[in-house]
Amino acid sequence: MTQRTHILGRRALRASTAALTLALFLPVSAAWAEEPAADPKAKAEDDNKAKTTTLKEVVVTAPAMEQPMVIETDTSNPRSPIPPADGAGYLKNIPGFSVARQGGIDGDPVLRGIGGSRLNVLLDEAPLLGGCPNRMDPPTAYIFPDSFDKLTVLKGPQSVVHGGSALGTILIEREPPKFDTPTLRGSASALYGSHDRNDEVIDAQGGAKEGFLRAIATHSSSDDYRDGNGDALHSRYWRQSGTAMVGWTPDADTLLQFSFDKSQAQAAMPGKMMDGTQFDREGVNLEFSKTNISPLLAKVKFLAYHNYVDHVMDIYSMRYNLGGMGTMTAASQVDHLMQGGKAMAELTPDAQTLISLGIDYNHDEHTGRTQSLAEYRNGVSLDSKARVRDISFDTYSGFGEVTRELSAADRVVGGYRLTRVEATRHNVQPNLTDDRTLHSGFVRYERNVDVGLPLTTFASLGHVERAPDFWERNKVTSSDRTFKLATEKTEQLDIGALFKQGPWRASASLFYAYTDDFILVASSDAKSVEARRWGGEGDIAYQFQPSWSVEATAAYVHGNNLTDNVALAQTPPLDTSVAVKYDDGEFMGGLHLRAVAGQHRTNNGWGSVIGQDIGETGGFAVFSLNGGWRLNDAVTLTGGVDNIFDKTYAEHISKTGAWSGADLAAYNDNVRVNEPGRTFWMRGSVKF
Repeated sequence: MTQRTHILGRRALRASTAALTLALFLPVSAAWAEEPAADPKAKAEDDNKAKTTTLKEVVVTAPAMEQPMVIETDTSNPRSPIPPADGAGYLKNIPGFSVARQGGIDGDPVLRGIGGSRLNVLLDEAPLLGGCPNRMDPPTAYIFPDSFDKLTVLKGPQSVVHGGSALGTILIEREPPKFDTPTLRGSASALYGSHDRNDEVIDAQGGAKEGFLRAIATHSSSDDYRDGNGDALHSRYWRQSGTAMVGWTPDADTLLQFSFDKSQAQAAMPGKMMDGTQFDREGVNLEFSKTNISPLLAKVKFLAYHNYVDHVMDIYSMRYNLGGMGTMTAASQVDHLMQGGKAMAELTPDAQTLISLGIDYNHDEHTGRTQSLAEYRNGVSLDSKARVRDISFDTYSGFGEVTRELSAADRVVGGYRLTRVEATRHNVQPNLTDDRTLHSGFVRYERNVDVGLPLTTFASLGHVERAPDFWERNKVTSSDRTFKLATEKTEQLDIGALFKQGPWRASASLFYAYTDDFILVASSDAKSVEARRWGGEGDIAYQFQPSWSVEATAAYVHGNNLTDNVALAQTPPLDTSVAVKYDDGEFMGGLHLRAVAGQHRTNNGWGSVIGQDIGETGGFAVFSLNGGWRLNDAVTLTGGVDNIFDKTYAEHISKTGAWSGADLAAYNDNVRVNEPGRTFWMRGSVKF
């Protein structure tokens, strides 16, 4: 395909997006003028009824897509295979996700072969980023899933309310508890597994109609795990967190909520030249919302947040061999401050229309300091060194999104976001500055097909622009070229269908994405290319007996670097799974098979801020088994064995390099970090 053809295709996609958006907004404005307003309370009740679903399985193997391009999962449910004690591990169960393993925890999530800042991660609607220039602490490293209530994935450019992302958005949320009478309640769970893995969490809540208090505490730790060869990987860790929430609810339509999070962690990294000896985070959120204000104004919401992470990595705290380090840096400390706010309103001009309007602002500031190997040996501490501010960002956005029910069977959703990004590099003279304006929008059409079957189809078209992030701009510290890399511009088409009837459930989604100035990253460089990606995900489940069911999933991505006429680096291979499950209401169990193809399409030395290709990989298949017993409504026991046959394997997208537990001088940056071998686990949970 010629460059001219690509240009014409991009223009056609952009023109189609604009035309569809205009077609969406014209009937909305006409309806506002002609139709009487409906009672938003009645609309909310209808929406709640529509969202009522049957109870999901207790042991989660692959969360299903229940509405177009949206997947929700309850973080309190146990998983099989058992995930690491962080947010990325929970995402790996979702079709389309991969995780770049770099140790026992703190893997970096990848969706449809893309990750980093292309994937929005929001904690209670507040953005969170790590601090490490080498992404030792991705955002999910600071997420303790058991301290949240719900994890939602929006695939593709499906909303502008949560930011503009061509890849998708991860929403990790806590829901404010509600009380009709003065009540105390809570839950607790504990997990123990191979390599002395143990996780504990307790969630206590109390309140009445007028307000609530909630406290959550978590702890997790593990020794070095062993791969299928029986080799111990330098991967031990511990982490802990505490959360306090207080809310005022003077009536059913008003919420004023304050929350505070604090967490700490330490992790050995077999895939790094250093270990993560400090992962500290403080988070503060203040939220106010009011619903049912008038027939037109359904809701207003205001959010202010402060997130701060402080991360230390060094070569001496968690490993005993300083020889062969191959680096003159003994320790490095970085911190990342993110603070800002958001204001939005929801309008219901009629019973068929919902309009969301809002603005948000984020200040993002990064500093660092280092300790050389000579300074360490001479007793010069890291704390004595001055912190140096390197890059800061100020981001201003305004957005509007409309949902319009065209009929009982048709719905259209669309939105537009305008963003201004101002970036400054402070650690060079003179300071480098870069300001740019970004445009993002989408439109999605959904239809309940009248063919005698409960079939929902959808098609979405989106355009997203993204400025280079801290990691991409920082590949060469003094380079004006990498600091001012071109804006990524992506057009993406998504189509799919959902089906659910009787014992059957199925969904499928396909996507095609074309990106101008796609940013590729090497170990110390970055460049822009034209890229094309296509692929999709599917799942199907069948309950063949009252207590027996079978489910299967598949995900595939194909990527091309059109500029260099090679494969797009860091693209995962075909990933499939099959599970057979039993659940009679009291006892449950399941056998799970994950089979992954080899990947032979690589571009060695290039990739993303997460990692670079180092060569081809072979396929693998891994079996896992789980079972459980519900003693009563309050107590559940589950357990299992993962990687039953002790398979030795590594994911294609993995941190490069590995330390063996026996010889920390044997670092090799041409190998991947192996996954755990046979792993036993058991978990108990109780509600009180």
